[in-house]
Amino acid sequence: MEAYKKWVRRNKDYVHSLESLANGLTWLLPERFSASEIGPEAVTAILGIITAMNEHIIDATPTQMHVGPVEPNPFPYSLCISAIKDLETVVEVAAQHYFGDDKKWNFIAVTEAIKVLVRLIFVPE
Repeated sequence: MEAYKKWVRRNKDYVHSLESLANGLTWLLPERFSASEIGPEAVTAILGIITAMNEHIIDATPTQMHVGPVEPNPFPYSLCISAIKDLETVVEVAAQHYFGDDKKWNFIAVTEAIKVLVRLIFVPE
């Protein structure tokens, strides 16, 4: 994982270009997904999670002029929330597809409850 972090930090512009290209290519997904929105939403969610992870890696780049003891990185709760938000749409689309309009709300409520719990547990100090 450290090798990936170093690569992302050294190639920020390249990473942003690749992410933009990948997001643009999602518009060209094959027609076989047209019967269901689950495939495109899953691809978009995965790309969103990867983008959020890369942004976190870039933002957490240690500075050269840090004075004093080095503090360990806190848990990236914002990254966790972003991942849950990206997966939320996939959960909603899948629940609607497999369980119908009425029962999808149970899955949406559980997803929202998980987001609330993560926010309460990992409150930044």
